Amino acid sequence: MIYGLQGAVLPQLRDDLALSYTEVGLLFTVPGLIGIVGEPFIGLLADTRHRRALVVGGITATAFGLLLTGIGQSLAVMLVAFSVLYVASGAYVTLAQATLIDRNPTRAEQTMARWTLLGSIGVTVAPLVVTALFFLGYGWRGLYLGLAGVAGIYTALLLRQRFDAHAGADKHIAPREMFANLIAALKTRELLRWVALTELADLMLDKLLEVTGLYFADVVGVGVAAASGAIAVLTIAGLVGDALLVPALERVSGLRILRVTAVVVLVGYVAFLLVPVVWLKFALIGAIGFCTAGWYAVLAGRTYAVLPKQSGLIVSVSALGNVSSVLVPFVIGRIADTFGLEWAMWLLALGPVALIVGLPREGNAERCENISPF
Repeated sequence: MIYGLQGAVLPQLRDDLALSYTEVGLLFTVPGLIGIVGEPFIGLLADTRHRRALVVGGITATAFGLLLTGIGQSLAVMLVAFSVLYVASGAYVTLAQATLIDRNPTRAEQTMARWTLLGSIGVTVAPLVVTALFFLGYGWRGLYLGLAGVAGIYTALLLRQRFDAHAGADKHIAPREMFANLIAALKTRELLRWVALTELADLMLDKLLEVTGLYFADVVGVGVAAASGAIAVLTIAGLVGDALLVPALERVSGLRILRVTAVVVLVGYVAFLLVPVVWLKFALIGAIGFCTAGWYAVLAGRTYAVLPKQSGLIVSVSALGNVSSVLVPFVIGRIADTFGLEWAMWLLALGPVALIVGLPREGNAERCENISPF
C-alpha cells in the first residue's frame, strides 16, 4: 500500500515542494543506491539466526520513514525519509517474502502469485483512497502519518512470528563463509539471468506506476484527482490479473504466460503513448496493468528456485543487480527535463523487449534450475 500511495500522491508532493522532474527522479534513485549498499548485507544476515530481528527492525524503521515523510518540508528530508523506507522494505517485506518461499521451495511461483495478489490489494486501495480524499479536499501528508500508526501496530503483530524455515536458521555463519557463498552465487549464470530479467521487467511494473500520475497530469493534461484515478485504473487492472494468475499457474506454465503477455504489453504500451484520446489512454493503461500482473510473481519464483532454501542469498544478489534499475528514475527525470516527459516514457518499453529477447525456452529453464554451485 505504501508504494501505491507514493505514485498517487507524487503530483501533489512535487507541487508542494516545487520539485523538478530530475529532483523527483532523485527521490527514487538515491534510496535505491543506498539500498544497493545495505540490502546485500541484510540478505547475507538473513540466512542466519538473525532474520527475525531484521524483519522486526525493518517494520519499525518503516514507521519512522512514514512519519518523516508526513512532516518533511524539503527535498533533503524527503530523500532521507524515502531512503529509510526503501532500505526498511528490504529488511521486512523482502525477508517476509523469502521466508514464505523457504517453507515450500517447489511451489515458489504459486507462493509468489499469492504474495503479489495480497500486495496488489494494498497498492490498489492506496490510489482509490487518495483519489477519494483529494476529491474531498484533504492533503497527502495525513495519509503518511496515518500509515505510520498502522506500521506501529504491524510491528507488534510481528513480535511472535517465527522466521526459521531457511537453511541457516540455527547457525552462526562466519562472515568469510557468507561472502564466499555470495561470490559463488554471483557466478551462477542462471541466477544472473533471472535477476536481470526481473530488474528490466520492473520498468513496466514499479517504474511505470511511479510516473503514471505525472504522465496523466503533465502530458495528458488531466487534473490531480483524475491523475490519481489513472493509477487506480492501473492498479485495479493489476489486481484482477493477480487474482486470475493464482489459479492459472496451476494449469499453465509461468514462462508461457510471460512470453505471451510481453508481446501484448509492448504493442499496448506503444499504442498508449501514441494515441491522443484520453479515455483510450485510460483503457490502455488498464490493459497494461492486467497483462503485467504475473510478471513479478513468475520471475521472482524462478529466481528463488535457482538456490532453494537460500533465499537470503537471493536477496543479496538481487540487491546488487538493482544497480541499473535504481538509476532509471534519475535518467527519466533528466530526459523529461530536457525533452519532455512524453519522450522519457519510451525508455520503459525496454521492459517487455527484455522479456521477449531474454526468456529461456521451457526445457532449458527446467534443466538450469537443477544446477546449483553449492
